[in-house]
Amino acid sequence: MRRASQPARFVAVGAAGYAVNILAFVGFDAEGAPYAAASVAAYAISNALMYLGNRYFTFRLGRAGFWTAYLRYLLVGIVIAGLIVGVLAVLVQVAGIDETLGQALALIIITPIAFVLIKRWTFQVSSRDAVAPSGFPPMR
Repeated sequence: MRRASQPARFVAVGAAGYAVNILAFVGFDAEGAPYAAASVAAYAISNALMYLGNRYFTFRLGRAGFWTAYLRYLLVGIVIAGLIVGVLAVLVQVAGIDETLGQALALIIITPIAFVLIKRWTFQVSSRDAVAPSGFPPMR
C-alpha cells in the first residue's frame, strides 16, 4: 500500500514545486531573462524545495544518506532541466506557444520521466536507512 501511494505523493510535491516553478519563471521572464535561462533558474529553485518534499513525504526516508541522495537529485535535476528547456524550445519556437504556457506544458510532459529517474536512482537507499511510517527506523 505504501508504494501504491508514492505516485500520488510525488504528484502532490510536484504540484507545489510546479507552482513555485511557474511563479519563479514568470518573475525571471518579467525581468527580461531569456526563456531558457528563466526555465533553468526556476527549475533550480523548485528542485531544491521538491527534494525535501520527495525525500520526507513521497519516499518517507530518514536523515541517513541525505547529502548523497541530494547530489544524485541535483544530477537528475540537471537532466530534467535540460529536457524541460528542450521541450520548451520546441513549444515556443516551433509551435509558437507563449513562453509561460510552454514552461507549464514542458513541466507536465517531463514529469513521468522525472518520477522514474528520482525513484529509481535518486532515492535508492538501503533498507537499514529507511524510516518506517511511524518515524522510527525499521526493526531488525
